Amino acid sequence: MNEKFAIAAFLSAFAVLFAGTSLAADEPADARSDERSSFVRGKVRVFYSLSGESAVPADDRDGNGTPDRVEDIALQVWAAREFYCGWLGYPDPFASARFGQVDCIEVGIHSRKKLGEKNGVAYRMPQKAKSVREGNPGDRALVLAVANTVDPVRNATPAHEWFHLIQYGATYFSNAWFLEGMARWSEAAWRQDGKPAAGLARPAEWEPDHPKTMELFGMRYDAAAAFWNPLAAAYEERVDSAASTKDLPDSLRALSYSDGSLVLRDPHLPGAALMREILAELAEVDDRAQQEIGYKEWSLANQGAPENNRFLFQAVREVLRKQGMVRD
Repeated sequence: MNEKFAIAAFLSAFAVLFAGTSLAADEPADARSDERSSFVRGKVRVFYSLSGESAVPADDRDGNGTPDRVEDIALQVWAAREFYCGWLGYPDPFASARFGQVDCIEVGIHSRKKLGEKNGVAYRMPQKAKSVREGNPGDRALVLAVANTVDPVRNATPAHEWFHLIQYGATYFSNAWFLEGMARWSEAAWRQDGKPAAGLARPAEWEPDHPKTMELFGMRYDAAAAFWNPLAAAYEERVDSAASTKDLPDSLRALSYSDGSLVLRDPHLPGAALMREILAELAEVDDRAQQEIGYKEWSLANQGAPENNRFLFQAVREVLRKQGMVRD
């Protein structure tokens, strides 16, 4: 996987030189023409508007001049990286060979209209970073976009989009039942009602050609309830993971939004270790898939092609086999 990611990183850097700041082709066309303000928290840089279609709510409880919505979005993204990558050990996109050298996370807050009526978007390739006082001229950024209607106090979209960057950095597979389903599962830590239910059926009992499996391959967000959440629940039944959050540092446990509510609602994310192993397996399997399917490159179409499904599903089954959750 290192060789292909090195090539991807080279091509990405080459594209930046010639395409300036337009690498994210699906970024709102006028995203850089608005009068924008910025807010920086660590490596997270948020760009927002105070007027116009993309304006954020003006509420500012602490009176520091930065709207609460902006600070809360920055906080959730910052906390998502610290939680998933720093605490749970998921692969950090900052260290992914696919992305090459990156220095920051840019979060653009836009109207839903500018985002195609979506709550958020995670862009697949880094780009030249916008200028901020805290940055450097040569900085490169991972890029997210969040709708100005998203209130992170009640909505896990910023963390969901960060999790997509983890997926992008780990594997080229982007079939929706995996990409959106697993990301929706990952939201459990940020929501009051986040614990996975027993589920519709035990995914561990599904076979690759089972009708339910074929149905799964057509799912998107609903794959969380149908597959990933039950998988997490089945895993939790087999392991004693009660100790997994006992030493969670106060710097994460005590984080609170502008209204005083906790950022991490349930820091014990059911199935976290299992999903981490699945991502690691996929990082190896996509090499074999490319060779066996005959892809010349991982184009956007190839990343989400139906031909990937059997490799994705078998990779999950292999991890379950190693965990003793399915029979050979």
